[in-house]
Amino acid sequence: MSPPRPATILCLGDSLTEGFGVASAYSYPSLLQQRLIEHGLPIRVLNAGISGDTTQGVLRRLDPLLDTPVLMAIVTIGLNDAFMGIPPSAIHRTLERIIQKLHQHQIQVILSGLILPTDFPPDLRMGFAAIYPDLAADHQLHLIPSFLEGIFEDPEYNQWDNIHPNEAGYRVITEQVWKIIRPLLPPLT
Repeated sequence: MSPPRPATILCLGDSLTEGFGVASAYSYPSLLQQRLIEHGLPIRVLNAGISGDTTQGVLRRLDPLLDTPVLMAIVTIGLNDAFMGIPPSAIHRTLERIIQKLHQHQIQVILSGLILPTDFPPDLRMGFAAIYPDLAADHQLHLIPSFLEGIFEDPEYNQWDNIHPNEAGYRVITEQVWKIIRPLLPPLT
C-alpha cells in the first residue's frame, strides 16, 4: 500500500498564478511552497495557473484537479475575462460556479480580489472590483482584498507591461497570501 498523498493547496488562475515572465521558482505558488517547507508543513502547492486563462477555462479544467486531496484553493482569475469584454455579471456567475464546485468537495476557498488597469472606464472598473468582495461575503470566503496591492502598475514590482509582477512583486504577493492562509493551516512545528 502506498503512503497517503499530502494535502494540497491548489492555486487556480492565469498568468498571475503561473508566473508569466519569471523563472518558475519565483511564481507565488513556488515561493509559497518554499515557505511551507521552511515551517515543516507537509503540504504540497499545485500551481494550476495557465497564462491567458479565463474563469470559463478554470471551470472547465477544475474536475481533474480535484482528484487529489485539496486542503484549500486560492482562486485568482477574472482579468482576462474583462480584457476580452466579458461583463462583470458574467464573470461573477462563472466565479460563483467555481466556488460552488470547490465547496462541494469541502475545499476551503481563498478568493483573490483583482482590479482593472486605470485605462478602463470607471464604472467598469468599479463593477469588476466589486465581484470579489461580493462573492466573499455571499459565500463566507477568506478574501485577499487586492492580490496586486502595492504592485499593480508600479515599475519596481512589475515587468515591462505593468501587469505581470517581477520577482520582487511575487515576493510581496507571497507575503500577502501567507498572511491570509497562515491562520488556516495546521500548527507550525
